[in-house]
Order: sequence, then structure tokens, then C-alpha cells
Amino acid sequence: MVNQISDWQEAISTLPDNKFFDIMRLYLGEIQTPYNKHNLISRLASFIRNETNSKNLVALIDGFDAKVITAISFIPNATENKLADFFCSEYTMAEIFSEISNLKERLIVYSDKNRLCLNPLLEDELKPFIKIRNILQNEAIEAYSMEDTFSISPEFLAAFISFINIRGCSCKNDGTIKKNDLNRLNEAFSGRMKTLQLLLTAFSNLRLIKEGGKSYETDMERFRIFAELPELQQYALLCAASCSHLSRDGLKKEAQLLLDVISSIPETGYSRATVIKLAFLVGTKTEDGTALAGKSKFSRLIEAARQEANTFEDDHAASIIDRMIESAIEFGILQCAGRNAAGTEIYIKGMAFNGGQQFIPEGSQAKVLNIDSTFTVTLMPGLHLKQLLSFTNFMVIKNFAVAAEFELTRQSVSASFDKGFTPDKIFSLLEDYTYYQLPQNLKISITDWFNSYSSARLYVGYVLKVTDSNIAFAENNPNINRYIKEKLAEGIYLLNIPVDADISEFIESSGLEFMGKVKNPEVEAEKISFPLLRSGRPLSIDEEEETKINFSTAGELIKSLRAQVDEMKVEENQKESLLHRIQNRLILTTEQLETTFIRTEILEANGMDFAGKLHLLEAAAKEHDMVEITIPQFNRDDQYFTILGYVSSIARQPGDAIVIMEVYPQHETQHFVVSRITHIRRLRF
Repeated sequence: MVNQISDWQEAISTLPDNKFFDIMRLYLGEIQTPYNKHNLISRLASFIRNETNSKNLVALIDGFDAKVITAISFIPNATENKLADFFCSEYTMAEIFSEISNLKERLIVYSDKNRLCLNPLLEDELKPFIKIRNILQNEAIEAYSMEDTFSISPEFLAAFISFINIRGCSCKNDGTIKKNDLNRLNEAFSGRMKTLQLLLTAFSNLRLIKEGGKSYETDMERFRIFAELPELQQYALLCAASCSHLSRDGLKKEAQLLLDVISSIPETGYSRATVIKLAFLVGTKTEDGTALAGKSKFSRLIEAARQEANTFEDDHAASIIDRMIESAIEFGILQCAGRNAAGTEIYIKGMAFNGGQQFIPEGSQAKVLNIDSTFTVTLMPGLHLKQLLSFTNFMVIKNFAVAAEFELTRQSVSASFDKGFTPDKIFSLLEDYTYYQLPQNLKISITDWFNSYSSARLYVGYVLKVTDSNIAFAENNPNINRYIKEKLAEGIYLLNIPVDADISEFIESSGLEFMGKVKNPEVEAEKISFPLLRSGRPLSIDEEEETKINFSTAGELIKSLRAQVDEMKVEENQKESLLHRIQNRLILTTEQLETTFIRTEILEANGMDFAGKLHLLEAAAKEHDMVEITIPQFNRDDQYFTILGYVSSIARQPGDAIVIMEVYPQHETQHFVVSRITHIRRLRF
């Protein structure tokens, strides 16, 4: 606590002189010279500790204040940008920056090395306002959704993989699927184009597919590694990878965050905006799953805000979270349960988080295939993705609706022959998963297709020919056998070594005698595994008994102060200045209303007051204060937009002026005509 107070004192002492003395005059009155900064800060601390003053300060806290105070407490290393991201669905950036400026001037919040902290002198007074329900509100569904819910599943993934395997899938330079493939996909997956586009992006970023000659090709070995992961982890990785190409650590961090966030959603559900807020708060958890903010002591909240490690260091964190949530909704990992009274959609955990579909135990008789005489294969749920991958090599999706319908075609079966499948292997796989015998015409067709496929072949690669006496040695020697791709004839073998690779390692390890040798063999790179995630860990917050806060006391205090100003015999501009301070909740005591403390200052100006606007802009440029300007849309004077930024310079022109601003947060330089500005406000802190 002593260290926290010391930090607050240092923060006050390092304010620019003009702002330091504005604070001192506001709360302590006129400053007598000579002065000592340390003594002034001590007097300010005493002013805050005064029982009446602290009581009035707390009485002026409203609901918006309580939300921001709570968010600062819960979000580690809170900054203006993070709070703007956190409240983006409720408040504009201008509103958040203005609120923070006001809280600083009211001594509730201060900046310590660019992070926002709560005033430690107000520990006990602020504690009742720091409640998780201020920022994560429970929702009540008024109208339940009657739409069919969709969720990606092993069958859906297998269906899309089969399409890429058999028919291929090509994209434009911007990553979107080409029109011809889009039309074919729409025939098989009606209404799921957005889902497939996100999945294709995820597959590419996870290197599950790679660019071939004309279209993407699947890396089935990497798919097998991916399919070994638990179902929820697969979906979390797909959501994260669908948003951006991330490093391995970044992929793990974002996917784990998504699991924790969705695990923390209560049964009643949250709005999308609240889910995004929840993502910010999940990062404050301790290793045992308890939120730091759930600790009873206020100092723990301050400590949380000062942690060095932070999930959201990236300026674009909020947009990544938003895109991940969008993917989770599209994939059915988050599902819309209905709408609240305001018409906002409320989301609950998807089926995958509630036990998911029931899988048939591996090794048991999983009869999930139904094959008819037209070679249409109906696939029922029950198999894991790793069990379905083999089917994607020789059958292609026909229609994905209530059940997945695949088909066996000459093209699909021939594609499997290229991968080493034989008719017997295909028959064996199908028979293992169906109750009935395979249609005889299917067997005949696949056998005919194989005979036609085998009637003429072209090979590219190294061919090994051994004498009759070495056939048994070659076929039983593991150093040779593992390189044999196909036996072409007795003693003649096609090796699976690329034609542009050297084979000296094979020669040296084979034990056979060769006339010559080559050097520098090329070895296939080892497949990199996927990051392992833990199960989603819900955010658990043990709150003390809810304290009811009466925000109406603020109105009573403001009304009383206004009445006193009305009775004061002061000039109109001084009275207006006092009323403005009361409205901004900067006046706590009657003593602050003394006329000797009144300094008239313009902080806002409207469209017709050209001189006032120019004065504000010049003052903001001189003291490097942020300004908020409202200006009409181009060619639409009935529509307005608000901009925050810093004034770089002002160029006067005959009858007008141009203000050059560094617009926040893009840090872009833009020019605005002063006469067109309809409202301007200077943010002092």
C-alpha cells in the first residue's frame, strides 16, 4: 500500500506544470508562493482522505464510472486503447477517452507509465463499485431461436477434405475460392460457403493443405496428426487459424484463450459484446483458475493491473478476438439461443462444449455406412475424424444435409489408386463399417476401374533391379523394403525416392553392391506436430455479497451545489464555469465554490463560435492536449462523425483556418476546415 501511494504521488508530481497547478487550484484553492510540490501533494492527499470529501467524491460516481473503474481493476496493464477495445460495443472511443480524462481530473484514476491505475487513497471507498457484474451482465432470453443449429463435426470436415482430395479447390490471389469451385461446393454444401471459406483459410494456415499445380492438395500425413487431437482442440485451432497466420506460440495462445472464454460462458449465455469482454478478463486468471479480481483485497486488483505479462500486448488484439468469435459462431462452437429484450442475440456454448456427439468406441462394430446400388454412401455420425480420413481418399461428398451423402465414382476411386489403394483395401474398409454385403455391381465396377487404371502406367523415379538370388534379401531387408513404393515385376522395384534426390544413403545402407555412388541425399522433413492445449478453464470469481449502490445520491449533491451557485453574486461567465465543473463532478465541497478559486476557461465550443473553436485548438496544440471534434460527413451535412487526435498545427486562411491533426489511434495526419467543425472539446487529462 505504501508503494502504491508513493507511485500515485510520483505520478502527480510528474504532471506537466500547467496540469499540476490546475489540479491543485481546483481542490486546494489559490497557490501561495513560494510553494513546495511535495507539500502540495501531501495537502492534496489530506483533502482526499477527508471523510466528507471522500464521501462526496464517491457519491458522484455514476454507472458509467463504475464500469470503467471495474474494467481498470480487472484488465492487466489497462490503457486507454484497451478500454476502448473492451467497451467498443457500448461506447465510442471518444466517450471512453473523455471518461478517462474526467476520472483523472476527479482524482479517481491516474496514469503510471502509460497504464491506468486506481487511486490507492480511495481503496475502501471504491471497493463496493468493483463488481464483475458491472461489465459482465447476466442475460435473459425473451425470444428463443427456432432455427436449426449447425456445428462442424468430423463428418463435415471429412466431407470437405474429400472434396479437396478428389475434385481439388483453387483460390484467387486474395484467398477467396474461385467461382467454378464455389458453384460445385454450393451444390454439395448448400448455404455453407462462409464456413468453407473460413475452413479453407484455416487448413492453409495450419499447413493441412498445400498449393499444387492448379489447386490445393491435402497433406494427409499432417491431417492424420491433426485428427489425433481431441475434438474440441481441433475446433479451437481451426477458429484461431481461420483469423490469421500465426506462429506456433501465437496459435496456441489464441486457441487456448478461445477454449477458456467459451468454457466461462454461463448457461444463460452472453451477448457477443460480452463474450469479447470476457476474453479480456480471462487473461487475469491465476494458474488454479481463480480470477485475481475475485480476491477480496483491493490491493490485489491494483497488483493485477501491474502485471508485466499480458495476453493483449498486440494493438490488434481486439480485432483478432472479434474474428475468432465470428469463426466460433460460424462453426457452431458458439450458438445463438435467442434474443434478449433489446433484440440482441445471446450466445451459449455449442454442442461440442456440451459433450458433443456420441462417438462409437474404437474397435467396436461401428456400422455407420449405408451403400446403395447407385454407389451412394450415406454416412451416419459416430466416427472420429482419424477414422474417416481413409474414406476421403476414395469417395467424394455428394450432399451434406441431415446426413452426409458421399459417392464412389471412377474419378474418386482412381485418385485412391494413385495413393496405393487397391480394390481389396477399399472393399475391406467399406465392409468393416456396414451391416450389409457390398453391392455386387460396385465390386465389379471398382475392379474394372482398377484393371483399366493398371493397364498402362507411367513411372518417374528410381527403379531398383536385383538378380534372382537377391530378391528374398531385398524384400526382407528393412533398409531396402521401406523405400519400395511398388513392385513392378520379379526383382524390379519402384523406389519412393524423388528423382531429383541423391540416393547415397540408400546405397550405403542397403547392403547391395553397386558400381557407382552419388552424394548428398535429400531427406524428407519431419512432420511438425500441433500445439497441445489443455481443457477450457472457466473464469471463476468468488465475489463478496452484492452491495447495493444508490447512484441517485449524485443527483442530490449536484442539485445542492447548483443551488448554492445560483445564490452566489458572481459574474455570469464565472457562474457558467462553476456550473460546468459541477456538471463534470469536479466540485466536492462548498469551499471549492469560493470566487477567489474561479478561473474561467473554455473547454468546449460549438459551430457558430469560430473564435472559440480557434482558441481551443491553439490551446490544445500549445499544451499537447487531445481534442474531440465533430464534423459533418462529406456531402452529407445531416450525418456527423467524431474524431479524436492531437493538433499538429493550424494554418490560417482568409475568413477560415485549416487544422492539421494526428488522428488517433491510426496516427494518420488529416486536415479539417475549422468552420465546418460543429463541436469541439478539449480533453485536459
